[in-house]
Amino acid sequence: MTTSVFTISKAISDWKESSVWSSREIHFTKFGRQDEQPLKEYLDIILSNREFLSFKVIAIEKSKTKRKIEEVVEKLHEHMLIRGIEHEITSKRVDLPREIEMTVDDEQSLDSFVLTEMHGRISTEFEIAHGNDVKLCAIQAVSSRNSPLVQLADLIAGAINRKMNHKGEKNYKDDMAEKIIHTLDLSLIPGGISGLDATAVFNV
Repeated sequence: MTTSVFTISKAISDWKESSVWSSREIHFTKFGRQDEQPLKEYLDIILSNREFLSFKVIAIEKSKTKRKIEEVVEKLHEHMLIRGIEHEITSKRVDLPREIEMTVDDEQSLDSFVLTEMHGRISTEFEIAHGNDVKLCAIQAVSSRNSPLVQLADLIAGAINRKMNHKGEKNYKDDMAEKIIHTLDLSLIPGGISGLDATAVFNV
């Protein structure tokens, strides 16, 4: 585990141990009104460690693609990693050469066969774009319960989903979603995804 991953993960875990969220997994969908204050404290921890983090967000409208959802999930993961490292390099946030480990949430559609195939395709794209300067060492799936950073990714996904898809009367959850999006400076813009028949919105 890299120093930066360890630092932010420990900061989140240390805060969580003494918070009202100590015995629960962080999920946006399970938030109640009583979670507004701990959410603020949590986001303060994230902001104080922002130097270690770079947020990338991508989403598509399911009705605009004819592909199976499992294939869409694969394509989104691949596109985000390829576009993400390109952005990190061009913005000079990372130096080369660079070795990358990719961690995804453990879900049924991303089994070991799918991850192996993803690894091969992404590695090929990295070699074409960056030669031997960027290598994908591993793709691993972990339970969100065991990863503070996967829980953070889930939180961001939940906030974006609320912002983009909730059509009913607004309430405290919309305020929470806005706070997460504003605090982490997530502004989505439209763009295309190679190999996918749908327009996406993304933030890099």
